[in-house]
Amino acid sequence: MTRRPPPAAPARSLRLSFRHHESFDPPRKKPIRDNLSAVEAVGECLFIADDEGARIDRLTATGPDRYGAHEPFFLGGVFDQLEATEKDGKTIHDEVDIEGLAADDGWLWVVGSHSLVREKPKAAEHDAETALKLLTDVDRKPNRFLLGRIPFHPAGGAGLVELRAEDGVRKAGCLKIGGKSNPLVKALKKDKHFARFLHIPAKENGLDVEGLAVRGKRVFLGLRGPVLRGWACVLELCVEATKKGRLKLTAPDCDGVPYRKHFMDLEGLGIRELSFDGDDLLILAGPTMDLDGPVRLWRWAGCLDSDAPTITPTERLTPVLMTALSAGVALIPLMIDAHAPGKEILHPVAITIFGGLVSATLLDTFLTPVLFLRYGRKPLQRLVDGVRAEQAAAAAKAPGQSLKPIEAF
Repeated sequence: MTRRPPPAAPARSLRLSFRHHESFDPPRKKPIRDNLSAVEAVGECLFIADDEGARIDRLTATGPDRYGAHEPFFLGGVFDQLEATEKDGKTIHDEVDIEGLAADDGWLWVVGSHSLVREKPKAAEHDAETALKLLTDVDRKPNRFLLGRIPFHPAGGAGLVELRAEDGVRKAGCLKIGGKSNPLVKALKKDKHFARFLHIPAKENGLDVEGLAVRGKRVFLGLRGPVLRGWACVLELCVEATKKGRLKLTAPDCDGVPYRKHFMDLEGLGIRELSFDGDDLLILAGPTMDLDGPVRLWRWAGCLDSDAPTITPTERLTPVLMTALSAGVALIPLMIDAHAPGKEILHPVAITIFGGLVSATLLDTFLTPVLFLRYGRKPLQRLVDGVRAEQAAAAAKAPGQSLKPIEAF
């Protein structure tokens, strides 16, 4: 039976102060707070990214739990492979759709979503013909295939750091971007689990990176999608630098494949963020599709001890928090005393949301396991058999070398 965590409670609140979005050159379209997609703390600095543009923003501590002194760092001046367009005599780099930041050993790593995009029609803005065209067109934007790192250095005070393109010893670098792809995506085109999802846009269960964690040469990418029969995946890469500083993938195992697949049962959710806590990997899970749903935090204990592809059931993951329960508790004051001033609108809304949380939780707790027992065992066994077959084939091609067995349950 799945272990349920205690209700979540805020451990700390931070106040972030940004420059006005129109004060930049060129001006940003929306307030920065509306598009935050990744954050990483380094000393007294917070590096923050959004899913528009091609930049990383740095905030520095200005007081207890307060960050400001907002400074942007533009990726176009660091990674020369990023595409740009000319507008009004200015060079504007196309969006990277940054979905992960991670600091490790003096480097700040950054990853784009690696996803295709289909624009969402809006009833108030688009007529029927335009809406149908938006639903038809699927775009592949090269800058989204960024996986790179930038060195950071102490700057101006205790705990303050700044990003630099190079320092004479270290140099920023990324995987080669070419043909609107990169070496990882090219390798995934031959993968029996993921190849068919590479032509599906993000938020539709297509390939969509939304998590990044790094230790040394081991780079872990969390996939929001695809989720296969309820099973999410963490891709583990082995990344090294060439003499010129450019990054390249090497095979972590002797099968020649430049990644490992770690499948895990997150109860149908996709991965939305990754972060190391010691040798454990914290996994933030949420809906794969563009809809509201439960958000949960899991702990993959001993992640760094894994040196082979893994299949990890829910029972081997430790739940850290479950926001559906905490949200239900937070709604209780709004459901009491419906006639109190100010609750005329909030009370029925709270009742509706609470009812949805209760029904969804009951269905997830009781119906999902029943459906899995009825329909999920055979697909799971095929998944395990497929990974084992890949290892057996690789061992046959590389006599004298052995592959460690897949971890299963």
